[in-house]
Amino acid sequence: MTEQAVLHLKARFEKPAQYPERFPVPDSLVSWESEYPDYSPPYYVAPVVLQNDSSSNPGGWADPEEISLLKEIPRRSFAGMLQQDGEGRALNPAGRTGVAGRGLLGKWGPNYAADPIITCINRRDRGVELLAVQRSDNGQWAIPGGMVDRGEEISATLTRELMEETGVTLDMSRGCLIYQGYVDDPRNTDHAWMETTAKHLHLEPETARRLDLVAGSDARAVRWLALTPEGIGKLYASHCALVKASLVELVRVGRAAVTQSEREIVEKLLQAL
Repeated sequence: MTEQAVLHLKARFEKPAQYPERFPVPDSLVSWESEYPDYSPPYYVAPVVLQNDSSSNPGGWADPEEISLLKEIPRRSFAGMLQQDGEGRALNPAGRTGVAGRGLLGKWGPNYAADPIITCINRRDRGVELLAVQRSDNGQWAIPGGMVDRGEEISATLTRELMEETGVTLDMSRGCLIYQGYVDDPRNTDHAWMETTAKHLHLEPETARRLDLVAGSDARAVRWLALTPEGIGKLYASHCALVKASLVELVRVGRAAVTQSEREIVEKLLQAL
């Protein structure tokens, strides 16, 4: 994840349909430490974010558009201490993105998510499968994650999002911590970005097959997705890196749910990536 996070490729070269075109940011000028006097990114905040401004909408989930109305300006995140611009807004720790403002993200600075990664072995096909949802906004397959509610424990978010997105209830406090930090996401801007906590549970095939999968309201579909080198690369945002890291850790540590033959199946997939 490290190199991708530093250059945040998706955050510079991809965007949701409603975003303006990103101002060009070459690799050499990503860092805020690099002088870029011509840098003039368009400012964009989605209407749905403005409509949920908590300073004017009591039920709103978004920060005030006016930064001075924030009760607490974010000073640090999983990525470490944060820099601020001249108006006191936190700057993306991975560098420039080509878009200012918050875009589709509700919080100034880090927007925290939780990603439950659930895998199993398909013994018949001798392959690795991922419990995945198909996003309704772009049709991409993804880890069934979501945003952390204010004051919510991360493990509770992981369990809740898994249930809401897939209909599956699992105790994610038992999951193996895979990653906690910045996420290369096409929604990211100079002033708002995604950070996540990803935990991994590997299920025995019999346990996986007993699960009753039901897609949530914001997903087109849910299924056990066969992981192939080509398919993993097409997963949403940084999910490819998260899934790969989960499999690497599974092989490295070894767990009770994995037999030697199943470990060999995982190793074969990793060698092909």
